[in-house]
Amino acid sequence: MEAAVAAPPAPKRHPLYFVNAPVDWGIIGGVSVLFFLVCLGASLWGFKAVSGDVYTRQKWAQTGAFYLSWVINWPHFSATSYRLYHSRSNIAQYPFTSFAVPVILVAATWASFAFPDAVAPFFVLLFLIWSPYHFSGQSVGISLVYSRRAGFAVDKVTRFALAGFIFGTYIFTTSVGQTGTIPVPYYDVAYARLGLPPWFPEAARWGMYACGALLLVMIIRWCITNRRILPPIVLLPALTQFVWFVPGSKFANFYIFVPMFHSLQYMLIAWSMQLKEKMDENGIAPSGSFVLGESARWFVVNLGGGAVLFYILPELSARFGVPTGVAYPVILSAVQIHHFFVDGVIWKLKNPKVSSPLLVNIADMLRPAPQPARVTA
Repeated sequence: MEAAVAAPPAPKRHPLYFVNAPVDWGIIGGVSVLFFLVCLGASLWGFKAVSGDVYTRQKWAQTGAFYLSWVINWPHFSATSYRLYHSRSNIAQYPFTSFAVPVILVAATWASFAFPDAVAPFFVLLFLIWSPYHFSGQSVGISLVYSRRAGFAVDKVTRFALAGFIFGTYIFTTSVGQTGTIPVPYYDVAYARLGLPPWFPEAARWGMYACGALLLVMIIRWCITNRRILPPIVLLPALTQFVWFVPGSKFANFYIFVPMFHSLQYMLIAWSMQLKEKMDENGIAPSGSFVLGESARWFVVNLGGGAVLFYILPELSARFGVPTGVAYPVILSAVQIHHFFVDGVIWKLKNPKVSSPLLVNIADMLRPAPQPARVTA
């Protein structure tokens, strides 16, 4: 007697990359690290066009960063709002973030416009301190995603070391700028520094290095125990942020591009999530036409959304009598603080609706998965 049966499926292994090795390595950190090395080399060889002060000597970096903002930075903020508000289930799941946070921020924006010398500086300071903290949270999250893809179980000690190193770069760099007491201008809003003691940045720096050393010990221990090398991309987000915040902060023409590099990381993951969720919600079969069509639609929507948030809203505020030098920093602060709130809830890896799509590869959405082999018995 002969019967056709499906062979038992092989154990599920998640793809390591969202797209492939060159794309993931480049977007997650490789391009930014290479650009930093170019700036470093230019500084050593005296090429001021690359290493000089962007605000007083060279305008190429400032101009380039501005135009890249339209197509990378601003759409990445819109992508967050789109991810929350395009779905009724998301809005219902996060009612405080969806409704209360915008009301609070509108009130804070009005108060900043009404009292530009009393309220606006604190609103801007909140944004400027929270922003690199948000960068750090994203770097930790991306590392954990690649850890899961690589089969690297992150225990409590390893997670503490990873987070301590990444957030240590933030604490060190931020504290360096907060040790003085002289107000710093952001557009036409001058905000006061926190006045931290001079010893604090050095203590933060050594804490960062201590966490980094502990992380390396835990990684080596894991490699020995499992008899395999941990894929280096798991540690790339941590290395990348270190380059951004520690040596990179000394090069103005590099540092101005850091928000763009951060946004590029985000767009890769948000794009993958959008495709997978759209496919699952609508029962769409994998195909190249779906990937191209949905990618174009999603990008155009967020290109327009970013322009509304970062160009039209400040310009409208200025048209209604708010000085431009106040309208732009306040609106930019409000939009980005909203982004920080939303990101804090929509990317929780403990949520299966989030963690499952984060483990896909674009190739899975371009073509159907191969059918299980059939054997005869």
